[in-house]
Amino acid sequence: MKIVQIVKKLNNTELGKGGTHDTYVLIPNDLDISDVFEPEIEMEFTERYTGNKVKVRNTVGREKRIVGLGQYYREQGLCAGDEIIFEKRTFEKGEEYYIYNQKYSDNLVIQKSKYGFEILSKDRLDIFNNIAKTKSVDISINFQKSERKRTDSPNETDFYEVKVSGENLMDKYSGKDIVELSFSGNEVVISEFYGWKKYIFEVEE
Repeated sequence: MKIVQIVKKLNNTELGKGGTHDTYVLIPNDLDISDVFEPEIEMEFTERYTGNKVKVRNTVGREKRIVGLGQYYREQGLCAGDEIIFEKRTFEKGEEYYIYNQKYSDNLVIQKSKYGFEILSKDRLDIFNNIAKTKSVDISINFQKSERKRTDSPNETDFYEVKVSGENLMDKYSGKDIVELSFSGNEVVISEFYGWKKYIFEVEE
């Protein structure tokens, strides 16, 4: 049996939380997904853990997107930093398509701006702070101000100062860098926010 997995770490724009209500997965031009998706055809995936059917479509235009995921995102309660996995299994007698996700509920995803850090997975801030307190981790996340990110932004966004072991992360990152904070023992691990991963392997049926 051949298995192809396409893994995407989601951001707020794709989840419809970035100022628009569009929900999708953005596909880089240099990523080949043709061994899982056909272009412009509605395809049915089975949710691996619930058995529910999820219909999605690979659109090709100015941008390449997988659309039709809004209800799935809401049902699963996904946040920035969580992963969505599309999987195709090819057997001798046919094919099966699965969709599932990996949540990182203890992690925090933050993005730098000129005002401070925006917390992209804000729903999980209290969980993160409670874990940090329990582990006695040297991290502080303090509210700075609320500002509109752009002059045409309909709402203000909250921005925070983030320090790890006394080091202000504003001095460590530039532009609109996105990083993910997680725990390893009693320490905070800071990871770069990747986009896509693709795995192809074969197993016995």
